[in-house]
Amino acid sequence: MSNTASASNENQAGIPAADDRYLFGKPGTLWVFSLLCLLMVFDFADRLIIAGLLPYIKAEWGLSDAQSGLLSSLLTLGMVLFAFPVSIAIDRWSRIKTASLMGIFWGFASASGAFAQNFGQLAASRALVGAGEAAYAPASYAWISAAFPRRRLQLALGVFSASQPIGMALGIALGGFIAAHYGWRHALGLLAIPGILVAIALYRCRDYRNIQPEAQASGEEKPVSHWQVIRHNWSKIVRTPSLLLAYLSGAMATLQWVPIIFFLPTYLNRIHGIPLQQASLMTSGLLLVGVVAIPLGGWIMDTLTRRHRNAKIYFSTIAFALSTLLYGLAFGLVQDAHTQYLLILTASFSAAVSGSGPLSMTQELAHPSGRALSGTTSVVTLHLLGSVPGPFLAGLLSDYYGLGQALFILPVVSGTLAVILLATALRHYQNDLGKVGSYRLEAG
Repeated sequence: MSNTASASNENQAGIPAADDRYLFGKPGTLWVFSLLCLLMVFDFADRLIIAGLLPYIKAEWGLSDAQSGLLSSLLTLGMVLFAFPVSIAIDRWSRIKTASLMGIFWGFASASGAFAQNFGQLAASRALVGAGEAAYAPASYAWISAAFPRRRLQLALGVFSASQPIGMALGIALGGFIAAHYGWRHALGLLAIPGILVAIALYRCRDYRNIQPEAQASGEEKPVSHWQVIRHNWSKIVRTPSLLLAYLSGAMATLQWVPIIFFLPTYLNRIHGIPLQQASLMTSGLLLVGVVAIPLGGWIMDTLTRRHRNAKIYFSTIAFALSTLLYGLAFGLVQDAHTQYLLILTASFSAAVSGSGPLSMTQELAHPSGRALSGTTSVVTLHLLGSVPGPFLAGLLSDYYGLGQALFILPVVSGTLAVILLATALRHYQNDLGKVGSYRLEAG
């Protein structure tokens, strides 16, 4: 199989012709893509449902804010611990089949929380949900990056990423509704079922064939072991500064928004006296802006990137700086509930519209055989530095200074760091991108 595309075989936008096609044909590609998006919806529904149930669980077991945050942190820790082992199966076996089996596992793990009788049992079930969700997103990123034409890559990643806020909104709103009428245990059990069904449907879908990194000396492929491929790709990752900075900026962005989403229903109820079910719906509405903002941002960046390679990084940096400023104003200065909610809504839109730019960097700066590894490294970094400590740190700050101060300090500090890291990536991006060859992938 030939890896390297001819330099002359490019369109006017500078995109290799091999990258300007749907790998499985447009209908086949969109079918698998739709299942991946649906599974991502239920991934995040199972992940964020606990935020809508939290007030009911706190009332039953008398949890502190730090313990409540730990329920989210333990789920993410489970993802981090299993992400790299699962990524090996992804690249060695199948991205699609691995994603399918993970979906089945995390669905049953989430449902098991319905039988928890104490905090320790529920915490263990949430950790298992995280283990099941480990590396699902990187498997999907790698498949999407291979299956879609380069001119549609950021839009496709944006649509896929928009499944996340849909899932979050579904988990928080539907979870809160079921909990209010039937109890929080029923919410955990019922919401797990559709995700399991989608995961089963995904199992027999098509994947692409793996390719090996080209030999350094001769320019031709040589048979190498899977572990040699991993070592080769890992050595490339650690020597790509803009890729490392993209990972870290994503982690700081996650450290900003995860505590806001996790504690917002509690904040609206505690600070403004808004009923819990309404607070859950308001948080869901906040998440739904991403359904429009993320694909819109992907389309804008696809359009801008055709004119200037660095445009998406400029765009993402400016949009994220604006969101950080608005979050600071909302939690630091504004007291009126309606004005505060409007600022948070606008900040969330600005953050979401910038998301697919750095995400696409984690794929385009890696060899095709290392895209799942790159995606996994990104997910592990953003969770280890963002999702794992975020809710727990916010809970600790809340216990000491109050929830309002916690939601001001953490988002402003982490958002500022994210902007600095992404801006620094601009210095290395063009050079790093030039080191990555063009590869023709084939359907399996």
